[in-house]
Amino acid sequence: MGKILVELEGKEREVEFKGKRIRVDRLLDLLNIYPETAVVVKGKELLCDDDLLSDGERVKVVVATSKG
Repeated sequence: MGKILVELEGKEREVEFKGKRIRVDRLLDLLNIYPETAVVVKGKELLCDDDLLSDGERVKVVVATSKG
């Protein structure tokens, strides 16, 4: 069982997943976020949907919202 620490909307939470690695798009799916509406950042690196995250990593998810 793996865990990723996710910062979302100023709050941190742990997300558990099966295995040792998880794709970014699968992580967003576990968070109930459409991949087209969010970006995932690790350190200073912007990640793509097919990038892999390993157990214990920390990422920030920024969701775009429209007020129009």
